[in-house]
Amino acid sequence: MDFVNEVRNILSLGRYQMRVVTSAPDWTGESGEQLLYISGTVRRLYWYDGINSTWQYIEWNASGLGSTSIVDIVTLTGQTASIGATTMYTVPAAGLYRASVYQLCSKAGTGGTLDTTIAWTDITQAQSSTPAAQVDLTGKGNGGTGSVFISSEAAVITYATTVAGEAGAPEYDLSIVLEKML
Repeated sequence: MDFVNEVRNILSLGRYQMRVVTSAPDWTGESGEQLLYISGTVRRLYWYDGINSTWQYIEWNASGLGSTSIVDIVTLTGQTASIGATTMYTVPAAGLYRASVYQLCSKAGTGGTLDTTIAWTDITQAQSSTPAAQVDLTGKGNGGTGSVFISSEAAVITYATTVAGEAGAPEYDLSIVLEKML
């Protein structure tokens, strides 16, 4: 009888409630762990993705409007050459996305430039954009940032880099965040 009462209490009184926090989780969670984040007018439902060892979330504000969710992050350091077209994300259904690029000369050479290209397929045809300013690879710390909005069909979104005129062994770092716009 105690067991039945315990189950009744759990179901009726909500004993196992969702954890509510006021700061974003910064610890390693358990696969499937969920929590609710509330700070000012921002609300987020976090869940721990045990496969990728990252916290994912869906965000909305007090009026219920949605925002973006990150679907992929690329972080590369110490790159020395161009990178051919590389799949970042396979779009499961047509939608709007935003790719944000940060590229940085991490070791100066005596020559060279860097460009990053994002490519996708929209309702009409294949498209591409170079959202960040070209980086001069002769000065450590030279960088470029930018974003591109993408209307993609169910296809892949790729990135590629082009290093041109390099001399003196320059290196670069690249970070790309791809978000699904809600």
